[in-house]
Amino acid sequence: MPGMERKLPDELPDGLLAELKTIVGRRYVLGHRARSSRFNTGYRVGGGDLAAVVRPGTLVELWRAAKACTARGTILIVQAANTSLTGGSTPFGEYDRPVVLISTTRIEGVIPISGGHEAICLAGSTLTQLEKAIRPLGRMPHSVIGSSCIGASVVGGICNNSGGALVRRGPAYTAQSLYARIDAQGELELVNRLGRDLGNSPEEILSALDSGDTGQDTSRAEFGDPPPDYAEHLREPAATPARYNADAQRLQEASGCAGKLIVFAVRVPTFPAPKQERSFIVGSNSRDHLAVLRRAMLDGLHPLPSVCEYMHRSASDLAASHGRDICMTLSLFGPSAMPRLLEVQKRVDTAGRRIGLGEHLAGRVSQKISQAGGHLLPRPIRRFVDAFEHVLLVTADDDGIERLRDLLETACRNPGMEFLAMTEDEAGAAFRLRFASAGATVRLRDMAGNSELAALDIALPRNALDWFLDLPPELERQVLDRAIYGHFLCYVFHLDYVLKPGFAREDFERGMKELVEERGGRMPAEHNFGHLYKAPDHVAQFYRKLDPTNSLNPGIGRTSRKKAWAQ
Repeated sequence: MPGMERKLPDELPDGLLAELKTIVGRRYVLGHRARSSRFNTGYRVGGGDLAAVVRPGTLVELWRAAKACTARGTILIVQAANTSLTGGSTPFGEYDRPVVLISTTRIEGVIPISGGHEAICLAGSTLTQLEKAIRPLGRMPHSVIGSSCIGASVVGGICNNSGGALVRRGPAYTAQSLYARIDAQGELELVNRLGRDLGNSPEEILSALDSGDTGQDTSRAEFGDPPPDYAEHLREPAATPARYNADAQRLQEASGCAGKLIVFAVRVPTFPAPKQERSFIVGSNSRDHLAVLRRAMLDGLHPLPSVCEYMHRSASDLAASHGRDICMTLSLFGPSAMPRLLEVQKRVDTAGRRIGLGEHLAGRVSQKISQAGGHLLPRPIRRFVDAFEHVLLVTADDDGIERLRDLLETACRNPGMEFLAMTEDEAGAAFRLRFASAGATVRLRDMAGNSELAALDIALPRNALDWFLDLPPELERQVLDRAIYGHFLCYVFHLDYVLKPGFAREDFERGMKELVEERGGRMPAEHNFGHLYKAPDHVAQFYRKLDPTNSLNPGIGRTSRKKAWAQ
């Protein structure tokens, strides 16, 4: 009967459900599909059936739950914040074994070490939590507001080699992690690469971190060479992209593993916080102007700007119309409120479906409420955004501020190109609009009904002069609306297309992939392969080496979903 509670799927091996409830507590094991929908449905794409959702509260509980599932031969998907933009942390399609999803969001913990120059981040810790933990020490994390708007986790960023808005950082990477792998015999083993002596047995090691004990430092000789200095790599006018997810130099154990390991903790560097910052907005209707400006910044600025974000008029318009609630939440409560807000929205959506109010109830209500009030941007910044097809938001710090100002004064002598030094409030409003672009396309897709969203993540060669992609007529006719934005100095762009009803995302993406690769570009750039992109052979081999039984997040990168990688 409608509304009756269904039993958990009977494909769970005998005794597993009871054991999981004993390990983590009855309230932290979910099985009813409606109740678990916030875990089995991706932020943009993805979703499928689960046998159970398990929510451990400690690293020891995570180990015990994973061990119980491994012993019974289930598939495991380990999910952090479920912000994957390519569906990489949710089930997708059909599997040959029951699927158990383990959510790590209850396992929070950031432990600064080395006087705050590094931090050990537990499985469910977020970028926002890391920033809060090290800010009093005068340090900054690898990434700031951006994906952190939707609660992105530190471990998720490492596992996906995520990029970000900070120009001088490069993709998230560490060779120092604590993880479990399933070996060829199907046995779960714990591997400590944190460079810290935490004990001998798995539960001893994990109990130490659960209690905040980071142990003694050990030799780091085993961790290999780090990737090259990203800022200098970025300056090279090479015919290859600066960063992309298939870069073999950044595939090492937890880094780039895409869920093929169970990552308990990562050890990450932190960075000195600047003494002062200043942001500028640059506008032009000429692509050539911005291409010349980019090369001038890369060649002439030492240090490089800390941030250089691009917004096409399509992105600013869509964010202003369909991302207002994100901007308002960030303005009033900061990034730390976003994960909780998204969780509430998922619960409201679930309740709406149950009582017959349709899909996306929270989004529809939020969209109506957010239309009240004035424009999101202060008047001087709104003038810029309205006047120019292309806008850059550029931030410099300390010694770089006056150097950037001097360069912009020279560059903007060109007719049709302007810049403005923004106040702190103006910069905050402009960056909030930029980072609401991604959510705005999801909202438009949801409001449009039968439309699909093609969210592309591309990297163009560092020496490219023509950096903007014009769609051929056969692709343009499929587009209802779009938002084009990205990380300009890195030449990493996000091309989000809401398609007209009746057009398939897969066909559109296939045509776009050909267009990007003809220009020497690569896909994906920083959101990883998920279930949307086919992993190249060397990445697929990396996955097979990490997970020989194919029990962890099978199918990622469009690889086999079957046991032991059967075709």
